[in-house]
Amino acid sequence: MAGEPEAIGKYRLMRALGRGGMGMVYEGFDPGIERRVAIKTILADQLDPSEMEEAVARFRREAQAGGRLQHPNIVSVYEFGQQGAMSYIVMEYAEGEELKRLLARGRLAPIDVFEIMKQLLMALDYSHRQGVVHRDIKPANLMIQPGPRVKVMDFGIARIATSSLTQLGTVVGTPTHMAPEQLAGMPVDGRADLWASGVILYELLTGVSPFHADSPATVMHRVLQGEVPPPTSLDASIAPAFDAVIGRALRKHAGERFQTAREFQLAMLHAMQGRDPAPPRAARSALALPPEASARIENALARHIGPLARVIMKRGISRAASVGELVRTLALDIPDEAEQRDFLQELHGFLEAPSTRAPPAAPTTGPHAAAAFTPEMLERAERSLASFVGPLARVLIREAAHHSGNVKELYARLAAHIDSEEERRAFLESLGR
Repeated sequence: MAGEPEAIGKYRLMRALGRGGMGMVYEGFDPGIERRVAIKTILADQLDPSEMEEAVARFRREAQAGGRLQHPNIVSVYEFGQQGAMSYIVMEYAEGEELKRLLARGRLAPIDVFEIMKQLLMALDYSHRQGVVHRDIKPANLMIQPGPRVKVMDFGIARIATSSLTQLGTVVGTPTHMAPEQLAGMPVDGRADLWASGVILYELLTGVSPFHADSPATVMHRVLQGEVPPPTSLDASIAPAFDAVIGRALRKHAGERFQTAREFQLAMLHAMQGRDPAPPRAARSALALPPEASARIENALARHIGPLARVIMKRGISRAASVGELVRTLALDIPDEAEQRDFLQELHGFLEAPSTRAPPAAPTTGPHAAAAFTPEMLERAERSLASFVGPLARVLIREAAHHSGNVKELYARLAAHIDSEEERRAFLESLGR
């Protein structure tokens, strides 16, 4: 390996496995316990200074996400380290072939399709229960070993529920396998991984991608607005029950998809057994909601997910049969479970209401002052704060709005996150104070 290091840390390098834009992947050997390992590196001197901090943080996040997961269908992470200008991750050496390459050679046998999907969903069920959302499930990140046996790889853009490094509001992932909410830069949860799994199932069944196009813009349009042809329309030999499985897995709204990997896996089993799919919901007219009730619900939602609450609210009203169903559905768009509970508790009167009549008005002071903040106000504050603290602005807005009883308190809480006194004054002046 001319020009390459002979060792990284205690690990002896055997050969280069591949090169990426930021570093190399090697096969290595751990002399202490005599096992083969894979070593993924990132070289700071190959990055622009403006990119280095985020790239290293993302690399460390991959190690943190993988390190907390111990599952037979997930590549294990053993160590994160630094050597000079190089950061590296030591992980399980998994021999096999990427699913991407297998798909390029043709379609797989139905039993292999089921086995691959079953193991992928088992891995995701475990990962999600550990608080880790992968966010880049795609064929290139699935190693298929003889059997077949699946190994999920590359948690480089994973979202860890307790991590401050989560990239909220940032579009990261592979467009053909990104859920609509992910493409829109909205907060995502495990249902984004299940959407990507639905895309993979479609590719395994039909041999084609449901969203492939010549340009990223066209891909995004198809994901956000396009209709997916049922698998049986491409191949009549596919079991008809898979049309319903795919139809549900690729619903545009996360609340209408499979809510857990186990639920998806059970639907797969039923389809393999040839069970008739459940009939689709009948179309219904938009919910008639009084303006004061609509404003209170939207403002409560905005404190948890920001200005996108208005878009989600409109979509929810068009699909809900009752105000209680609307509130429960909206809660599913809040990624944090504790905040979901706060949202439902604040609007508990709507959950019990027999009609769309609004419950008593929300308080105007304290942590639940729902009427104090409009989506426009929060959006303006977020834009201004982002110029000082970057993408974390969305997280800080949600936190501050949840605990502020009035506008003055909200702005003061936000300004406290800006280190420079001069910049704090500039932030407050930008908001008219």
